[in-house]
Amino acid sequence: MKRISKYILLAAFFGTLVSCDKQLSEPPANARVDGTAITDQKSAQTVLNGAYYRFANVDNNNVTNWTSHQVAGGMYNGLLAYGVGQLPDERNENASAGYAPMIWTQSYLLVTATNAVIDGVSALADNAFVGSRKNEIIGESRFLRAYGHFKLLVYFSEWFKQDSKNGVLIRDKFITLSQVPKARSTVAESYAFILADLDFAIANAPATNPNYYATKWAAMALKMRVLLCRGQQTDYTEVNSLGNTLIQSGPYALENNLKDIFYTKGLSSTEVIFGVKPQPSQELFYYIQSRAYYPGQSSVFAATQKFKDLLQNDPRGTWMVGALTPYQAYSPNTYYFLKYIAVGGNPSQLTETSYALRLSEVYLMRAEAIIRSNGGDLNAAKSLIKTVMGKAGVTNFSAVDDANTTDALLLQNYYEVERNLTGEDGIEWLTLMRLPFATVKQLRPTIVSDIQFYFPVPRSEFDTNPLFGIQNTGYGQ
Repeated sequence: MKRISKYILLAAFFGTLVSCDKQLSEPPANARVDGTAITDQKSAQTVLNGAYYRFANVDNNNVTNWTSHQVAGGMYNGLLAYGVGQLPDERNENASAGYAPMIWTQSYLLVTATNAVIDGVSALADNAFVGSRKNEIIGESRFLRAYGHFKLLVYFSEWFKQDSKNGVLIRDKFITLSQVPKARSTVAESYAFILADLDFAIANAPATNPNYYATKWAAMALKMRVLLCRGQQTDYTEVNSLGNTLIQSGPYALENNLKDIFYTKGLSSTEVIFGVKPQPSQELFYYIQSRAYYPGQSSVFAATQKFKDLLQNDPRGTWMVGALTPYQAYSPNTYYFLKYIAVGGNPSQLTETSYALRLSEVYLMRAEAIIRSNGGDLNAAKSLIKTVMGKAGVTNFSAVDDANTTDALLLQNYYEVERNLTGEDGIEWLTLMRLPFATVKQLRPTIVSDIQFYFPVPRSEFDTNPLFGIQNTGYGQ
């Protein structure tokens, strides 16, 4: 009965996926987003806004719901917990995990929406658009499509095995019922498709856009994530180059005080490359991001003892982790997670803001690439890591300074990812999985096999798509 009640609470929190509202998806009002809705630049922009609506996962209460992005990675790492009873996600029980199916659904909704834009805009003559806007819209859409497919790759495919046949079911056209049956691609083909989308976005997406819309800079940062996961030596070289370009030439700068991003500046921060802007007045709604973390709410998401220990003697521990939650009987050793809202704070547009890409991650991805490169300059990587730590108020860098092997410095880089980026977009989980497997098992004893690095494809896919292929290794058919 306790487990049933727990998922009733979760269902109330998550809501259901529905069509876009009038503000962002005017044609078509009934959410049939397809190429026929696009007849000129204005309608193309409207349907593109609908794709951004899918990215933000706006639910039926007109609320951006990024819970699966923020919480899942932290749970898989053992850093975040559901505050009123442990979930299978927290134990790395992937076959029964609750967040993965949400990620599957949300990602394909995003991919479908972006394909509608790409198909519709591509069918129009160039002179239907002003200047380079046609390719810019396609570039933004292909960035979003790459984001959706990459989520699917790292959650539902054997992404770390280049020779695996079990990659992503790539959707490159707007889906009709007659087009549903399709085989999944190989892992290598999946990476190639995602990277081709990102290369187009880097070449064509706008250089300047509000940071809740895509830019060529956001495409560069996402490409760094993708290349680090693919993990070839040439990939590390390119990650280093992309990171250098973003840091030296991009319109971004690290905040002098990390706390200011979450407590003061939000999307106005010079560090935010790509974020999620909350819907108007969503802070007034009960089941929302702020109240999910806010002290005293029954649906609170909490920090674990592991996360508290990680921040011991770190200045971030004073504002990211609060007191013990009152639900110790259900979730022992859990603490208020205060990254998004302080004790006693009121929900606001600021506390409702989410973050997909920040410059801190770019620094740390570049550091990881340097460490992993043959003959990489460990001192250069240390400098990048310490720069990020310094912006969070850290003054003792001895652990980084003393890490003089590849594995030791990779571990220190990972610790800073956890301290800086937990609860944002699953970055902490991706970074953990790229460590040597022996280290992963030591850090996370509930992981005993690399099949726990991915999740089973939902049964419904096999029921509706007879051409899909086989289930992921380790999960049966």
